Amino acid sequence: MEVPNFGTVVVCPYNSAHQIIAERMQKHLVKCRRQYPNAKMAACPFNNAHHVPEQELNLHTKNCPNRDEMESFKYAIATNAAPLPQKGIYVRADGTTVEAETAPTDDMPVDEENWDDMDAAPYNPAKYCANNLIIRKATHMTAAEKRQFYEDERVRHDMLRKRNV
Repeated sequence: MEVPNFGTVVVCPYNSAHQIIAERMQKHLVKCRRQYPNAKMAACPFNNAHHVPEQELNLHTKNCPNRDEMESFKYAIATNAAPLPQKGIYVRADGTTVEAETAPTDDMPVDEENWDDMDAAPYNPAKYCANNLIIRKATHMTAAEKRQFYEDERVRHDMLRKRNV
């Protein structure tokens, strides 16, 4: 049912007095299921927002509007397969052109990039913060240690400001 200024409203399967906005139905069903533990309701296997009486579950699963979506996902239809390759002109790495149905792979350069073998130094956030104007916070320290830490921070910031000026 469409309600002005609210959108689509759905009736709760547990209590017909509950009229819920369709987008909030999932959240409401969780609350209502807890409130009505003795209600003999079952959730639809195709859409969890469909709660129906247990006796009607078989009928609902045969006629569920979401069944098509699930089955088309589960069983791929051959007619929806990738389109057949088309002939085209491809340029090889050496600059020559070839007319073929698929791009030639025999002359493609091998990617030799390997990020595991890099000699870059690892990033150390504590070292970076100590050498830049970063405000640090004292955590897991006693009151005396925090006072000393913040005093050291003031000195560190003053030195860094003088160095950058």
